[in-house]
Amino acid sequence: MTLEVSVDSQLQARGVVVIGASIAGLSSALAFNRRGIPVTILEKDELVDVEDQTTRNGIIQRRGVPHTMQPHFFLSSLRNALNRWYPGLTEQMVEAGVKQVPVEQCLPSTRSIGATSKPGDEDLTVLASRRAVLEQAMRKYAERQDGITIRTSVKVLRVLSDDKRAPFQIHGLEYEEGGETHTLSTEVIVDASGRMTRLLDPLIAQGAHVDDFHYKSNSAYFTRHYRLRAGQEFPKFVGMPGVLFDDLVATTFVADDTNFVMSIVVNQGDSLLYDRALSKPEVFEGILRRIPKAARWIEPDRAEPTSPVVSWANMDFFWRKLAPGNDVQVLGYFPVGDTVIRSNPKFGRGCTWSVLGGDILADSLARGGPPKEQVTDYQNALEKRFRSEWDMMLAVDKDDQARFETRAGLVPNTIRSRAASAIAHWTSNIAPTVDPTFYRELVKSYYGLTSPAAWAKKPSNWLRVLRANVVPGESLRLARKYAERPSRDEIASIIAFHSPPEKSPANTDA
Repeated sequence: MTLEVSVDSQLQARGVVVIGASIAGLSSALAFNRRGIPVTILEKDELVDVEDQTTRNGIIQRRGVPHTMQPHFFLSSLRNALNRWYPGLTEQMVEAGVKQVPVEQCLPSTRSIGATSKPGDEDLTVLASRRAVLEQAMRKYAERQDGITIRTSVKVLRVLSDDKRAPFQIHGLEYEEGGETHTLSTEVIVDASGRMTRLLDPLIAQGAHVDDFHYKSNSAYFTRHYRLRAGQEFPKFVGMPGVLFDDLVATTFVADDTNFVMSIVVNQGDSLLYDRALSKPEVFEGILRRIPKAARWIEPDRAEPTSPVVSWANMDFFWRKLAPGNDVQVLGYFPVGDTVIRSNPKFGRGCTWSVLGGDILADSLARGGPPKEQVTDYQNALEKRFRSEWDMMLAVDKDDQARFETRAGLVPNTIRSRAASAIAHWTSNIAPTVDPTFYRELVKSYYGLTSPAAWAKKPSNWLRVLRANVVPGESLRLARKYAERPSRDEIASIIAFHSPPEKSPANTDA
């Protein structure tokens, strides 16, 4: 579908080059193509079907994406945008096994009053899957579009510029294919190669001033994939898909077909939980089985594991500016996705920001104009669309860090810290499991349909939080049950039971 707007004719004639057939790269290609601009995607991996990526131990390997095993989902704001922009894409994803999770599946209910839908609930549906399935469905959709060419097993080595100082004008790139080095002329490069990109490093060494903000988050994921046994169904979520504690989060992600993912998120500063022992299935499941909200998912009669426990701890907040103070440093190079903006993955913004950011870029460049203005227009549009959301998530991540340090005994437990812990518990674990109206308000903010803090600015929502936590009833009893957890001493016992002492060096030598 081509937009009926004025598009720069020179860009239509030249096209653009996208580096990386990731979700960010594919969605950027679709966004340009939707505006009638041809795209060539260069991908260093050989892209094969999911079935051919699955190893004997159940891991889906994607060499260029180290976090393939971690859960992925498209927030409802992104799903709604895809439905508007690309007819048939979400249907193709669903045919591939991607789950559409309606809000009704998560709404609190009682025996007498079931969870009933309301106008607008359709807009709160999310897409959930293992990443490889989402990516494959998007790639096959892109491959069928006239104007998109995907070249695989092509490794981009560097971008090319003849300038000796900023602003550096990109005029092409150097790549390796089939053991030989080649050059490709292009005036627009979209870098979707991810957080590990080094393409700008040579220009930065020559004097390009790039403003990078970087904050290391201490979150670490331990994750295992499961599959329902024949005849079994997913349990009802009842509120948020996870349960939040100050020192850990246990959460469930439904995935494609009958697959789902269980994750325990811990802090890297936790000497108890951030340990190789958590990678042992018996320790991982031993903890989950002591958390009622998670335990029901991995009952032996319901599901079987399909992977080992895998970990990932490369979490950070990042924001890159190629025109700090609107002083443009590089022309013709545009980062998208994790290459330009990212947050702690626990907020689920990676895919959404990648796809929406790619559309913002395509819109900025399609209008044409002087090259410097294209850079600043794109940078300013990202600021306008994502900055307040990003800032809030950074603040929340720092608050989470403070609550962990208190829980782990690293800092004194003050009245303020106890209040912060109680509020997090009431708003995340109890109220969404008791009050369907509050749940809707909360997920509208979380899923990007309103600002992240919109729910907290309504006094009525705080009254609902208070009522949900103090008025007795069946829903409150269930919420409190689902918010139970093993103590840190009990977790230590689980770890110790499954981790016999190692032999001393003297005994080993003997």
